[in-house]
Formats: sequence, structure tokens, C-alpha cells
Amino acid sequence: MYRYVITLGELRKLQKQGNVRLVDVREPESYRNGHIPEAVSIPYSEEPDFLEQFQKTGVIVICCDRGNLSAKVTLRMRKAGYPAYSLAGGYEGYKRFQK
Repeated sequence: MYRYVITLGELRKLQKQGNVRLVDVREPESYRNGHIPEAVSIPYSEEPDFLEQFQKTGVIVICCDRGNLSAKVTLRMRKAGYPAYSLAGGYEGYKRFQK
């Protein structure tokens, strides 16, 4: 499967430790219709300035609908030197976990 993927449980542990930034890369309408608490909206479509919105410190966890776009974004960020991870299952996985 993909590299640099973390589970929702691993995300929760990182959040308790601090120094983690959860980024939702979906379009603003999708974010407004529901998102993981503490996630900030930075749509991937904001290219080419997308990467400039991050610092290379701390842990960055990328979230999308199901994990496909976040895996792509994570690999791109890793190649650029960012400590990024993709959230397995994305927002849809989070919603299933909340039921």
C-alpha cells in the first residue's frame, strides 16, 4: 500500500502529544459540510502556493475524503522535505469510526 500512512488512533496519540497539524485538503464546500475537529482547510487546488503554507517542523497529517489524494499530497510533501503523513481512510473513515 502507501507509505507514510497513519491511523486515526495514531493521529489521536500525536494530537495529545502536541506539535501536530491536521490539514484537510478537500475543497472548501466539502470541508464546510463536515470535517475532523482541529483540522484546518487548505484545499489542494490552491496550487502552486500549497506547499508554501507549511513549515518543516512538527508533524503534518493530511486528510481528504478517503485517503487517495492525501497519499498523493503526502508523497509530494515528503519529497520536498516535510514531515507529512496521510490519514488512512480520510474523513469517510473518521465518520465510520464515530458511529
